Amino acid sequence: MLLYLSDCLADFSAPNIVRFRLAMMLTVLVGAVVAGFLASNRFGLPEHFAKKIMTTVLVCFNWLIALFVIWPMHLSRQLIWLPIVGLVLMLTITALSAVIFYFLEPDRKSRLTLILAGGLSNIGYTGAAFVCYVLFGMTGLALANIYLLLCLPVFYVVFLPLLKFQNLREKQHDFKLNFDFLLDLRMLVIPAITAAIILNLTGVKQPAFIAKFYLVDILVYTASCMSFFAIGLRVKFSRFKNYISLYFPVAAVKFILTPAVALLIIALLTLAGQNLDSLFKKVIIVLSTSPSAVLMVTMSNVFDLDSPLASALWVVTMLIFVVMVVPVLFLLFA
Repeated sequence: MLLYLSDCLADFSAPNIVRFRLAMMLTVLVGAVVAGFLASNRFGLPEHFAKKIMTTVLVCFNWLIALFVIWPMHLSRQLIWLPIVGLVLMLTITALSAVIFYFLEPDRKSRLTLILAGGLSNIGYTGAAFVCYVLFGMTGLALANIYLLLCLPVFYVVFLPLLKFQNLREKQHDFKLNFDFLLDLRMLVIPAITAAIILNLTGVKQPAFIAKFYLVDILVYTASCMSFFAIGLRVKFSRFKNYISLYFPVAAVKFILTPAVALLIIALLTLAGQNLDSLFKKVIIVLSTSPSAVLMVTMSNVFDLDSPLASALWVVTMLIFVVMVVPVLFLLFA
């Protein structure tokens, strides 16, 4: 299977590979979510398997993907503002979400889920990065990947430990702050990111077989399929009505507040004399309109937050993005 897939991809030109990846990801997304939904609602597979599946994704796939993606990346000095803007925007919207949802949701687990839904965006290859490719070509896709460079390490170094602390406090009332959480296998991505940065800075070349056999694609498709299947296990349409009052504020954060803050950051950089390239600005704006991240659902399942709410928010924001936001982006930038 591995050789067959790599041979197929090798026959494509670079643009066709990206189109193939887009078609594959859409197929995986729809197919896996529907399969998970049917497995739970028609064949009785228990929902608690969602947590086990997503934990497996963290332990077996995410750290490898992070290692293989970050290791070979090359940044020029003129591109440094792109990941900085991405990081500042993520932290700013997370902080604003914490304030907004503190007053809207009294339940602690649901509030944390809403904060993750507001602060974490699907800016990767399954979301807005592919919109950047369709609108701006290969350069747009490359800039979208650079935009992610600081967001992923900061999430795993800051957000993930905080969620781990929250999880431990609920299980152990006498819990004290220590660094034992770093031994948790779900935290493997932290040393993986550290290793990738060290390998990158020291000039160690990535083995050729990783690119030759498209291992990143295979890992991404497998991990995405498992994650989307787990989300499908949690999807209960009867529950969607339970969160109607929360859909609008989350959508407002994702599709109104976040782009507004992104525009403000661009304006402040311009006032400070950092005149970003026009394409840079467009990529930032497109990425700022992303729906809630799959990672938000994964964290909600793994760390016992409000996983039904997380799944509902992911589905709703993704539908809004595809049906309403993407057409607007095409009208503005196509």
